[in-house]
This record gives sequence, structure tokens and C-alpha cells, in this order.
Amino acid sequence: MGKKVDIDTAIDLIRDGDGIAVSGFHLATVARELYLALAERYRATGHPAGLTLMQCAGNLGIQDMTVEGLFSRYITGHYAGNKEMIELVNENKIKSYNFPQGVIAHMYRAAAAGKIGEITRIGLNTFCDPRQQGGKMNEVTTEDLVELVEIHNQEYLLYKVPKLDIALIRGTTSDELGNITIEEESAPVDALDVAMAVKSMGGKVIVQVKNYVSSKSMDRSKVLIPGSIVDAVVVSETPFENHMQTPAFFYNPVISGHLRLNNVGFGVIPLNERKIIARRTAMELSPHSVVNLGIGIPEGVAAVAAEEGIGDQLVLTIESGLIGGIPVGGESFGSAYNAWAALQMTSQFDYYNGGNLNITSLGFAEIDPMGNVNVSRFGAKIAGAGGFIDISQSTKKIVFSGTMTAGGLKVQVRDGKLSILQEGKKKKFLPSIDQITFSADFSKHIGQTVLFVTERCVFQVTGQGLMLTEIAPGIDVEKDILPCMDFRPAISPDLKQMDPRIFQDQLMGLGQIIGIK
Repeated sequence: MGKKVDIDTAIDLIRDGDGIAVSGFHLATVARELYLALAERYRATGHPAGLTLMQCAGNLGIQDMTVEGLFSRYITGHYAGNKEMIELVNENKIKSYNFPQGVIAHMYRAAAAGKIGEITRIGLNTFCDPRQQGGKMNEVTTEDLVELVEIHNQEYLLYKVPKLDIALIRGTTSDELGNITIEEESAPVDALDVAMAVKSMGGKVIVQVKNYVSSKSMDRSKVLIPGSIVDAVVVSETPFENHMQTPAFFYNPVISGHLRLNNVGFGVIPLNERKIIARRTAMELSPHSVVNLGIGIPEGVAAVAAEEGIGDQLVLTIESGLIGGIPVGGESFGSAYNAWAALQMTSQFDYYNGGNLNITSLGFAEIDPMGNVNVSRFGAKIAGAGGFIDISQSTKKIVFSGTMTAGGLKVQVRDGKLSILQEGKKKKFLPSIDQITFSADFSKHIGQTVLFVTERCVFQVTGQGLMLTEIAPGIDVEKDILPCMDFRPAISPDLKQMDPRIFQDQLMGLGQIIGIK
């Protein structure tokens, strides 16, 4: 008999109190039709209830099954703007943990091999460290899932994998044996690791697909998940609604890597605060840099490099597993045009954790006097760490890129000088921060180079904490910088002006600046 079942039969496999692991990044490998059916079953019957939900990356489908009572515990790398879930966490109606995205990916792999969990240095001295919050996001979350351990006189964190009973994942095609391919997905993400983790714990693996074919026609080289670890296959009945490749595309063969596009690139950024920051950040690149760029202003670094004619000197990478090509961004975040390769997310984070990124540019929201950064939680506003901790604790050079203030900032560049027309309402440089997502102490211990680049100045993390090292032409330290900070940084005795080429509305010769002939 084949493994194809109807969706009600698949949901029947889930019992009260089960641990559910789901794959997905944005919408890639997200089994949204199964999510909706699970939520509908709970609303109709009150069962299954009290489930644990575990996910690795930001998953846009989770909101479809965010119903009070369905889940009693939520373990995630990122909350993906899920207002209903964030509200449940803030109101102590659900237990919740936030762990680094790559750590969760590796927790699945550890479970797949029958191990207790993932032992890693990722998360030390951040809010994931049990000496701080241990990743717990509210008062009702009391169980310790992270332990501090010492091996050969080195500190590590042990992230313990909870019991997982059900995997909800997505592929493109299945045969009657349950062999799964993902030819229309933008990346394999964590689908195989989730399936193997659950199977190793004696659980059931349920896969949503678009196509169901004969095993005689299945190309073995295309199979990601072997049928031996698949228990049930559900063919989507509403693929145009619930089996979208990305929120922007039902299916784009370029995103799935079957075709390539010529002349794909980035738009030219006008000479504004975003471009100033991106230009100064780009000056920290080196030839043939392997790079990860965060969301928002850091994405402009690739646009500047392309405008300067050296875009082909960068190898861009995405946490979803993609290497090379041009990140799509926006509604197709996590995808890329013309990517060189699509790794499984565990392998991508192995690559990151091994120090193979030359540089990363990440955003920042709150910075304290020592150079600690918070991007994960601001009072009741919860974002989650995502891959931020994994990347920032593994990369040789980190450039945090963002505006000095937020909320209404307006600047002007005229005659090579910067002026502040309207200051932002929100300060980012604060005496204390809600959570430590980046630890300056850990960074100094492993010898990283850490810069903070804003539109008007540059700071560096030193043994004295944050030190002001560069200011933009036209900017006054006492008038334009210090009033925007709730602490006074160290000021370099060699304080210098930012490169004037950054503030000219013409090409700045970036290739020559960074040593590309």
C-alpha cells in the first residue's frame, strides 16, 4: 500500500501533549495546509492539545496554527512577527524559548544521531546562556533546556532536545514508497534533519507535497528524504493558497535553481543615510570575501559593491543554505537568483560556525557602553535571535550597520558634508539593554574585530568598551553625536574624519580602496 493519506488521517496521528517539529524558512518547506488542518481540528474538538512546537527559522505559516491551548510550549529561532504568538508569550499563556537558529538546526541533527542535544559555544554570554536567561522568554518558562558544561577547560552550552513525536514538513513530489523530492523549493532548509530527528525518537513523519507519482519514475538523485523515514504523505488540495514557493511566487524556476537570469542585480541607492552606511561598511571588505548580510541597511552593502563594479568579488550567503547569486529579499526573503549551491541549513551553519565567513554586516537596535547588542527583544516586542548569534559569534570581522537614531531621522549631503535635518526620536545607544544578543566580552575573548558604522560616525569595540574612531565631514561630536547617546563613549585620541569619497555623489573607487585591481 502507498503512503498517501487524506489530511484528516494525517492529523489523527497527532496526540495530546506531543512534540511537533516543523521545517521551514519563510515559506520554503512550510507545510501550511497541514498547519491549517491541525488548527481547525483543535478549534472543532479541543484536541490535540498541549503540544510542544519546535521550529528553527522564521516560519510564516506558524501564525495559521497559533491558537491558545493548542500549544503549551514554543521553541523557536525567530518569532517572524507572529503577533498572536508574541501576545501569548507576553501574557504567560505559553512557555517559550528562543535559541539561535543554527543551534536548533544542529539540535535536530544531534537528535537524529541519538544524542541528548547540541554542545556548542554559540550562545555563551548571551541571553541564551543559563547564567542569564537560558533562552527563556517569560515567567512561566522554568525548565532548563540549556546547561553550562566544561570540556577540556573550555566552556560550552548543552542545548537539550525535547521529545519530538511528529514532523510536519513539505516537499514537492512523493512516490508511493514515500520518497520525497524538493525540486520546486528555494532551498532544502531543515526538512531532512527534522524528519530524521523525529524518526530517531520513534515519532511519525508527515509530508505535504504537490505531486504523487510512481516510484518507477522517481529519479534517485533528486530524493532528499527517503521513504523509510516517512509515515504519511498528504497531497495539497489547495496548492495555490497553501503550497506557495514564496509569498511572491507560486513557483519560479529561477529561485529553485533550474534556470538562470542574466543582468540580475541591485538597484542604485541614492546618496542618503543608507548609502553612506553601506559605503563605509563596504570599505571593510576584502577581495573575494565570503559574506553574510543582515536584513535592512546591511543589504545595501551588496548594492554598493555592484554599483562600484566589484559585485562579482563577493560571495553572498543566506542562512537558509544558499551560497552565491543574488539574494531576492522582500516577500521572497531567504531565496536567491542564480545561487551556486543550496546546502542543508545544518551544513550552512557548520560553514558559518567554522569561521568561513570573512565578514558579516548585521543590523543593531540597542547598544550598551561595552558594545553589547540587542536585536531580539525590546520589552513586549519580541523578534527573536534568528541566525544573528550563530553568525556574530563565528565571524572574524563584524560590522554592525545602522542609523544613529531611529524614528524620523532625516539627513542631507551637500558639498561633501553631512547635516542632520531632523533627529530620530529613538536613541539606540543606551546605558543598559533588554537582552544581550551579541556579547562584547565573548567577542574580545575570541579576538574579533567589531565596528559600529552609522551615517555620522564609526565606533570600535575596545578593551575600554565602545570607542568613537571616525566622524563624518560636517558633523560635530558635541552637537550631533553625544546628545544622541545615553552614555559617553571613549573617544579615540586619533579621531579622524570618515573618507570624504563616501559623501560624494559619484563612484568612490571601492575596488581600489579594498585592494582589487
